[in-house]
Amino acid sequence: MEPPVKAAPVNCRNMKLCVFSDSHGCAENMIAVIEREDPSLCFFLGDGERDLAAVAERFPVLPFYAVRGNCDIRSKLSASLSCVVGGVRIFACHGHQYNVKYESVPESLLSAAREARADAALFGHTHCPYCAQIDGVTLLNPGSAGRGEHPCYGVLWIEDGVIRAGLKTL
Repeated sequence: MEPPVKAAPVNCRNMKLCVFSDSHGCAENMIAVIEREDPSLCFFLGDGERDLAAVAERFPVLPFYAVRGNCDIRSKLSASLSCVVGGVRIFACHGHQYNVKYESVPESLLSAAREARADAALFGHTHCPYCAQIDGVTLLNPGSAGRGEHPCYGVLWIEDGVIRAGLKTL
C-alpha cells in the first residue's frame, strides 16, 4: 500500500491542522473529528496505517502527513518527517525511537526537533495527551484516537507563521 500522503497547502497564512495517533483499528473517530473540525490538513503519527488509508479514502482531497508507528508492520511510511506548513517547521514521529514513554519531559524528542530546527514536534506512542512549550518548541502528543475510555486528538492553529496547539476529546 502506498502511503496516503498528498501535497499540502503549505503557503496558507491561517490554517487549522488535526493531529492523530494510535488509532489501532478505529478510523471512525478520525472521520468524525475531520467532519467536525474541517481542517486544512492532518498529521497521522502512526499505529493505525490501515485506519489512515480508510480516512484518506473518505476524504480524497484532504492532505495528510504521516509517519509509521511501531505497530505498523511492513509500512512504507518513514519513521519521521520534517516539513514546513504555513511558515512553521514541524518535526513529526511516532515517538518510540525517542524514549517518549520513559522521559517525563521528552528530552530526546526535543533534541531531535532542535536538530531539525523545528518550531513544533508532534509525537504519539504513549496514548497520553501532552502539550507543552519548551525552549521555543511546541511539543504535542494527541494521545490515542482509538477506542479507549477517552479518545482524543490534537489541533494546531497556524496564523501568520505563529503556531498554537491544543488537545480535544471526542
